[in-house]
Amino acid sequence: MLKIIQKKRNPGGDSVIIMNLAAQRMVFIHCSLLNLNRIFTRSLMSSLVVFFGILHGCSLLPNVSPTPSPPPSNFSDEEVTNYAQTVLKIEDQRRIAYDQIEAVIDDQPPEIACDQPQTIKQLPDKAQKIAVEFCNESKQIAQDSGLSSNQFNAITENAQKDASLKTRIQNAMIRIRKP
Repeated sequence: MLKIIQKKRNPGGDSVIIMNLAAQRMVFIHCSLLNLNRIFTRSLMSSLVVFFGILHGCSLLPNVSPTPSPPPSNFSDEEVTNYAQTVLKIEDQRRIAYDQIEAVIDDQPPEIACDQPQTIKQLPDKAQKIAVEFCNESKQIAQDSGLSSNQFNAITENAQKDASLKTRIQNAMIRIRKP
């Protein structure tokens, strides 16, 4: 319950509301939760962008698709959830690899793409090994996801084009990450 302790006018004529300490804490907590939600959403979006880049780098996405991708409505909730779990597993591995490479080069790692060998070759030998292991692990995680390569790639391609599918994936990720 929000109690106003005092309401007075300052010399400029504006009203000033003085709230009790409990009300101030509630306002602070509410603002903090909004900021955490915004930070979580941004983190989730950046994870998706990174994941799509990883998939492209692992050559899981064909350069030319012989058949058109299925419409988003064809993806079951189970497929979307399975896809989201895979994305999160790969993201966990990406964070580990990133931290290891950062420790090796003692600086923020440059952008690395699994399908662009020159981005890996620019790293010191130990960091190159970590990057290659990550690329191989990511590819294996995607293959072990229970989705066929075609299904996985179709979901990836459609998520980049279809906001509702992207939202379904994000919601699945949030459900999976809930404690």
